[in-house]
Amino acid sequence: MALAPLGTQVRPYRDYLTPALHRRFNKASRYTLLLCYAIACWMGEWNNLLWLWFPLGLTGIRTLLIFLSALAIYVLRVAQWHVGRRQTQTRAETFTKYFFRPATLITLVAYSFSAMMFVETYIWSRGTKDRLNFIEAGRMHERFRLNERPLYLRYLFYVLAAAQSGVHLWKDYDKIEVQAMKPKKERGDATASTLARQAPKPRNVLYKQLKGIATQSSSLASVIALVGFALYFAGTRNLIWSYYYSFGRYLWSLSKTSTPTGLAPFLPLCFMFITEGTLLVVIWEFVNKTFDVYIAQEPLKNDVPITNDSTDPNGSLLNGLKSKKDTVRAIAFWELALITDAFPDRRKTIYSEMDRKKAPTHQQVTDLCLGELKFLVDRVSVGLDPAYQSSNASGQDQPAGPVNLVPRIAQPLKDDKPISAAPPKPNTRWEHIEATTASIAKSHSAPGNAQQAYSREALNRGVKKAQEGAKEAESFITTYYNKIVSSPVGVLFQHSFQRTANIVVLSAPYSQLSRVCNAATALANLAICSLGEDSMGRFHEGIPSIVRVFTIALKKIDEYMEVTPIHSSDIETLNKAEAERRKVPEVDEVRECLREGLEKILSSFNEYLGSVGLSRLEIMEAKKIVGVKKAPEMIQAAAKQ
Repeated sequence: MALAPLGTQVRPYRDYLTPALHRRFNKASRYTLLLCYAIACWMGEWNNLLWLWFPLGLTGIRTLLIFLSALAIYVLRVAQWHVGRRQTQTRAETFTKYFFRPATLITLVAYSFSAMMFVETYIWSRGTKDRLNFIEAGRMHERFRLNERPLYLRYLFYVLAAAQSGVHLWKDYDKIEVQAMKPKKERGDATASTLARQAPKPRNVLYKQLKGIATQSSSLASVIALVGFALYFAGTRNLIWSYYYSFGRYLWSLSKTSTPTGLAPFLPLCFMFITEGTLLVVIWEFVNKTFDVYIAQEPLKNDVPITNDSTDPNGSLLNGLKSKKDTVRAIAFWELALITDAFPDRRKTIYSEMDRKKAPTHQQVTDLCLGELKFLVDRVSVGLDPAYQSSNASGQDQPAGPVNLVPRIAQPLKDDKPISAAPPKPNTRWEHIEATTASIAKSHSAPGNAQQAYSREALNRGVKKAQEGAKEAESFITTYYNKIVSSPVGVLFQHSFQRTANIVVLSAPYSQLSRVCNAATALANLAICSLGEDSMGRFHEGIPSIVRVFTIALKKIDEYMEVTPIHSSDIETLNKAEAERRKVPEVDEVRECLREGLEKILSSFNEYLGSVGLSRLEIMEAKKIVGVKKAPEMIQAAAKQ
């Protein structure tokens, strides 16, 4: 019985990615649980040191409640994480696009729930001397009085949650940075242990970040203490108290007076909030940092690629490379780049699997990687010429012509005498003025008079004045628009050259920097290593396409960065030196990755470039774009074809 070809029964890539993410989440949770335990000990009563740290007691309960506060942020991050930073043309577009969406409300709810769990745990842990109970008994003959102190403390924590939600959205905490790898620097293989040594251990990264987290947390808590105090006594106090009092009347027999009872002693209450608020922000920042560090780890399990556990490793990897989810595709391309760089045994299987369904493994990998680079070329081409259509778009079926359902009973219209159509409807205000002027002139002149010189002159004079008025109005609007955009308020509407270049080269709404670089790196590594590892001798058939796409991509990027004008509102770029204005770090990183990959392919194949199907002109153009002198043997080899 013949064996089924490779690729017929392949487990999805997510079956290996999801468990890897779960393992990292568990590791991150351990450090968070340890932090929650330390805070729970701090909240306890210090009159008995044994029960203070003993986990099977009130300290353990407080730890679990505080961990629920941290878990809410973990759930938020799992639900909303994405690869690559946000890409928009202006800051105002960033606000309108990402603020008015359900994710913003979800973020606020998650931080509010986290703050609620923390402050309720803290109030429950305090004794009577802190005066944080709902009511105060007073004298024996007096009714219960509603206590304003816990209300104010809860209010400050909810304001802190709103502020942290703003920080989360502003700094885009949902972003995960996937490593953008560069082509191999030498023929020798890096090992998995070498990669592990190069990447710092997560706990070391977290330890170094603790000082900065503590400083940032204390600053935010102090600012909210001042801002919250001002807002509370500026007008929200009576409103909040009225609802608080109405709710309290259903639970206790309160005094008839509904005026706030006061916050005295006030300074200890402020000290409580600043201390505990700092600890809460430390938890939030620590959770976000641990999530970033652990989720952004290499897609490896026990120092080997995560798909090695599959019965068809390359099939599962191809499944990930074809995924419709950008996060899955980004990690799959990262794993592919790692395989081509540091795992020679796995890399050899890419060359040797020829009987895979649809196409050999190396051909599918090459097509998928070239597809990422071709998308880049299409984006840049559209940026240079908005009327540009890619080869895929031009190859689409054209709409069919009209179908003749009845016999023709008359001759068709002659093409040399088109029917005159009605003039286009005016759109702008000044086009309306032109149309009105022409209409008035026509209504006051007979058909014969329209041919007279003075009528034509009057009509032209009216149109000319309308055009001059339109130009003056446009100049007036442009002048004041530039003044507004140049002001501090107009920073939100400035069209940055750096933002525009990143959108064109790296796509939107999220940057595809890692995917482009890892695809180029994988192609370069496979091409370089094929000389010694491709026992079937088939990978070289794709070298001409790889060289051509790399060359075109580099040319398009260089052309775009040279000819694209800098917007007049981009004050930040215009204030730079002439040589620094067109330098965009992310675009430079992509260009350098493509240049290094193309240079290494050219140097590795050297005398074989002509024989694999590249013309002399293509070789010279590729050498020119990477800035390498043309070797005589390469030109001779190209001339022999």
